[in-house]
Amino acid sequence: MKRAITLLAITCLVLNSQTSLAKIWRVNNNPGVAADFNSVQAAHDGAANGDTIHVEGSPFGYGNLNVGKKLTILGAGYFLDENTGFQALQQSSKIGHTNCYNGAQGTVFMGLEFPATGINIYTDNIIIRRNKFSSFAGTTEDYYTGYVAAYYHNENSNIPVNNVIISQNYGVRVSVNNPSTGILITNNVIGDNGYTGDASTGFCLFAHANAIILVQNNIFRRGKVGASNSNFTNNIMMFGQFEGPGNLYSNNIGNDAQFGTANGNKSGVAMSTVFVGVGTGVTTEGQWKLKAGSPALNAGYGSTAQNPIDCGIYSGQNPYIIAGMPPMPAVYSFEVQPIGSNTDPIDVKVKVRSAGN
Repeated sequence: MKRAITLLAITCLVLNSQTSLAKIWRVNNNPGVAADFNSVQAAHDGAANGDTIHVEGSPFGYGNLNVGKKLTILGAGYFLDENTGFQALQQSSKIGHTNCYNGAQGTVFMGLEFPATGINIYTDNIIIRRNKFSSFAGTTEDYYTGYVAAYYHNENSNIPVNNVIISQNYGVRVSVNNPSTGILITNNVIGDNGYTGDASTGFCLFAHANAIILVQNNIFRRGKVGASNSNFTNNIMMFGQFEGPGNLYSNNIGNDAQFGTANGNKSGVAMSTVFVGVGTGVTTEGQWKLKAGSPALNAGYGSTAQNPIDCGIYSGQNPYIIAGMPPMPAVYSFEVQPIGSNTDPIDVKVKVRSAGN
């Protein structure tokens, strides 16, 4: 019990951006576990602005969510069965269809799994980082891909949503459906549903003709990108197409002629020379690391010998974080001596690690 209280105290210190009155709530729906709530909507409804909700790992989903408060919603991460030593329990924190309404400005989603569901955004200033949106079917890890979609404000249908950060997510589709600005899309694995095939013409990223988006260090797995008057830098398109006028392309890599060859772009690159790829001992996320001699190494905008910048998700200002781990303590090992006595108390050994910001 003392150790549990200590871990909670450490968590509070790490999340010091919250106000002194903010509270941390536990959500857990595993049978026999006592927590503050067993559904994420109930936790939202019981929380106050500025609170943090920890959605703990479980084999069961936590239901849909409508957000109308400023909250930090944290999960356990994902691909935990492949990344041993990240969490003692290997279950992710699964949330269903989610809507962000007026009042949710400043809300952060991190370390969660949205299995083939997604997030609809109807207000400004939403941060979506280190979440998994794809679902397996057979051997295809992104057979289904979830989505992040930005719309008009729910309280004023004349104002488009602005200032949204979509960063370090896995297996997501993105749509900016109105003339929004301040949309940052960086270090994500983006792709249309795997069941559509690598020749898919469905949109993996769509932006309204008058939306202005900044797109950096992503991997486009498959599908079409449609955007206008926006900036694309340090991205890798494994399969797919582009459409839309007025875009600025620099230091991107394509398997075909999607980006051309001006401004540091590379065309007709065999993807087998770029990534480590699928193989024995390679995790789902590890396949997207750059192999030795990759043409994406040191190919990013502004790269120098002293400060090398690569194309792809593992470089840039927001490098992809394995397993989507939030920057907070996580228990990855928990050992309890099975028998004790008055002269030999039960020993509890806890190992804790934390991902970077």
